[in-house]
Amino acid sequence: MSPKPSLDSLLPALSEAYGPPGREEGIRAALRRALRGMGTVREDALGNLHLHLPGKGKRLLLTAHMDAPGLIVTRVDASGLARLTLLGPMPAADWIGAVVSLDGSARGVVGWDRPRDAKETREIEPEALYLETGLGAKQAPKKIEVGTVGALLDRAERLGDLWCGGNLDNRAGCAAVVAALSGVRGLRNDLHVVFAAQSDLGARGAGTSAFGLQPDVAVVLDVAFVGESRGTGDIALGKGPCLGLKEEGYLPHPRALDLAKRAAKAARVPHQWLIRESGGSDARAVRASRAGVPTALVAIPARKTGGPRVLVNANDLEQTVKLLRHIVTTPYTGEKGSR
Repeated sequence: MSPKPSLDSLLPALSEAYGPPGREEGIRAALRRALRGMGTVREDALGNLHLHLPGKGKRLLLTAHMDAPGLIVTRVDASGLARLTLLGPMPAADWIGAVVSLDGSARGVVGWDRPRDAKETREIEPEALYLETGLGAKQAPKKIEVGTVGALLDRAERLGDLWCGGNLDNRAGCAAVVAALSGVRGLRNDLHVVFAAQSDLGARGAGTSAFGLQPDVAVVLDVAFVGESRGTGDIALGKGPCLGLKEEGYLPHPRALDLAKRAAKAARVPHQWLIRESGGSDARAVRASRAGVPTALVAIPARKTGGPRVLVNANDLEQTVKLLRHIVTTPYTGEKGSR
């Protein structure tokens, strides 16, 4: 039997895997290795990775998106710089200085066209970004094709109580799911786990997976950044995972939220409340699939650094693992959905 994976090994390995939206082959391969021996694993036409752990209870979908922010080459100019546009919601300013892997092979560093007038201030637009590969004016057009997709070249590192990495949204969630399922016993639901593709292109993977599986209940796992919540108090690192109360186009189903709350109480996991007035996760797409899926959202608190890296508290991650393990071993008491 293979050793039980730990977050200390899982998170660095998953965070460095190539996997921007629509090009998730690297992270799929890394997840397949991590899931070896856990159950039946398959890939669907959109690129989602499915794990099925059969059970006699209701059909529970647990999903976390596996794609990470990316960019795409739109042209190579006369000087040999690759011009870019973005894949996903990460602001253009956060890409400056990032080291990028192109299709998992060639590398480059992201720069930007500074204003000629140093006093001029403006929001940095994606069109101002470029990728310097060092290939030069003659070689770059031959080596870098228009349409080449790049991703952050990064490996999560431990900094005291924190994990620091550029792809923690949502490789932190993927690692938590794998760790929670490793050696789990006493499943009380028919568990379908989906590592969703193309979340940053509009929750495509989660939506199609929910449509195909027709679950009785779903739990979506993502990250939530400090400053996003508008509840009685903003979320903070070190105070436990968040339960989502509101996002753009999404409210949790009472029975699905009750499942998460009962699991948190049984696991003695402290939790925070997440209220987003704009933006959101895959929960909206899952909730609205077919005739509707009772859906709850669990989010790992994170903090942006003002660059390509973000911070996650290690204890929050461990508490999320405990919560997920209790969610999949807690029976869902809602009405069974139609097939």
